[in-house]
Amino acid sequence: TVEKEMAKRKDDYNLFLYLQEKGLKIFKPSKKSVEQVDELARKKGEDRRLSPTDKELLALAIELRENSEVVLVTDDYSMQNLADFFEINYTGVSQKGISKRFVWMYKCKGCGKIFKRYVSSCPVCGSPLRTFVKSSRDVKK
Repeated sequence: TVEKEMAKRKDDYNLFLYLQEKGLKIFKPSKKSVEQVDELARKKGEDRRLSPTDKELLALAIELRENSEVVLVTDDYSMQNLADFFEINYTGVSQKGISKRFVWMYKCKGCGKIFKRYVSSCPVCGSPLRTFVKSSRDVKK
């Protein structure tokens, strides 16, 4: 959750609490929207790169864009990647942002077997996996 993420940053947490006292609202997305993000993240190979909070923010952006213009503000390339697949507007904070969107897969470093989903070690030879780009496409900006 956003609260847990902010609590990790002690200096920012006091500001966060102050903003809540002044009316900052925290929204939680529906389970359905989070599941939608989980499903696409798995299909695109981003599931291991996103925290639960990242997924909640993407899910909330999906819901909020139904009634208003939404811009996801993040330097996280995995979040930008999925936002592009969901056709959610996004911008970086201190980074330029992605120029291509990727679909990731996994390949065994030992035998070369390819996996759509991450496994901790290859069931064929026991070697670790490496991530590779299955496909890429320029983003529409």
